[in-house]
Amino acid sequence: MKLSIIGGAGTLGAAVAFRLCQNKQVNELCLIDVNEPLLMNHIMDLQNAYPEKTIYKGSYEDLTGSSIVIITAGVPNRNDVKSRTEFLEGNIMLFNEFGKYIKKYSESAFIITASNPVDVLNYYLYREFGFKKSQLLGYTVNDSRRLEHSIRKVMSISEEKDVFSPVIGEHGNTQVPLFSLTQVNGKPFSIDADKQIAIREEITNWFIDFNRLNINRTTGWATASGIGKIIDGITNEEKIETVGSAILEGEYGINDISIGVPVSISLNGIESIQDWKLSNEELKHFRQSAETIRHLIEPYILKEV
Repeated sequence: MKLSIIGGAGTLGAAVAFRLCQNKQVNELCLIDVNEPLLMNHIMDLQNAYPEKTIYKGSYEDLTGSSIVIITAGVPNRNDVKSRTEFLEGNIMLFNEFGKYIKKYSESAFIITASNPVDVLNYYLYREFGFKKSQLLGYTVNDSRRLEHSIRKVMSISEEKDVFSPVIGEHGNTQVPLFSLTQVNGKPFSIDADKQIAIREEITNWFIDFNRLNINRTTGWATASGIGKIIDGITNEEKIETVGSAILEGEYGINDISIGVPVSISLNGIESIQDWKLSNEELKHFRQSAETIRHLIEPYILKEV
């Protein structure tokens, strides 16, 4: 099976490439990036690590035949930003190019976007280039993983226990942690208000500490791990239940935006959007999050020129 990564030289793209090479179903990996020396450095290294696989530097034409296209490319990361939306204008310009070439050379591929702001960029591909909504998934699993990490720390949950802690909504400042649906070992797990505040503070402090390092590197291993797990499942012809940014058409009372929701996916893309029962407060915050995304989209897409 052939997969392609647009942005294969960056921290995220290279980490995803390494993780995908561990998938036995992936025998061909095409990496595309404008930074050719760094891209070739990663490719030569990966070729030695996985000599049985076909790994190469590609052009957009080489997207042809890809079952899955993963977009990790974006404007350079900075640590002085207060929101992922500050990358929007530059990345819209890049996605105008990416979308054009994916449409031309790999029109039926399942497209996973990890660049930010992921909700807007995922929707941009849908609206601007006419991809089917089922073809487009924005990667947002890191929000749920950060929530899990914080819950484990604050609540002192041991590593052998399984924690389910989903986050929906914008992949950004208005994300909605679903404390009402949190489970430990498959059973409901109640977290009181004070502990919820401590958990939210833990997540906020993580971002503060990460940016204080003052290294212009985005997260790589976390996203690579999450994307890798998704692709492991769907390349083995399984249906995977996860959370990701998907195009809504009436689900949760919301239309015509992309936002983080529970989805079932296969190699064909998004099979369905799951209908979770949210608390009234969670549903309220989710709809507010949707409006935040809609306001971000409007200047670029929704207003006719």
